[in-house]
Amino acid sequence: MQKTVIAKNFKKLRLFKSLNQTEFAELFDITRSSVGSYEEGRAEPKLETLLNVADYFKLKIDDIVRKELTVNQIAGFKYPLEESIKNEQIFSQIKSMAAKIDSLEQAIKEFTVKKTK
Repeated sequence: MQKTVIAKNFKKLRLFKSLNQTEFAELFDITRSSVGSYEEGRAEPKLETLLNVADYFKLKIDDIVRKELTVNQIAGFKYPLEESIKNEQIFSQIKSMAAKIDSLEQAIKEFTVKKTK
């Protein structure tokens, strides 16, 4: 049986916090066997459980049920938007300088060819 996305994510979330199934179950007021069933894909959690888990981990329910979570998502790490904008500006400036260098190199070659004639 192939595990569902929810099954994989529940296990990832639990292991991220270094919890065993009993500890995870107590945290969300469910049974240990329910946690095992969710992780094995034999059962799906109730909406209330999904809400509690999403709130605890500061995630969207949609992220838990639709795609496999990454450690960065679980940890709440977000790349700084400001930093990525700076990187794009720097990359743009580098491209512009490279184009100017190419243009200068071409002009030097043309000048050298004319001078040798």
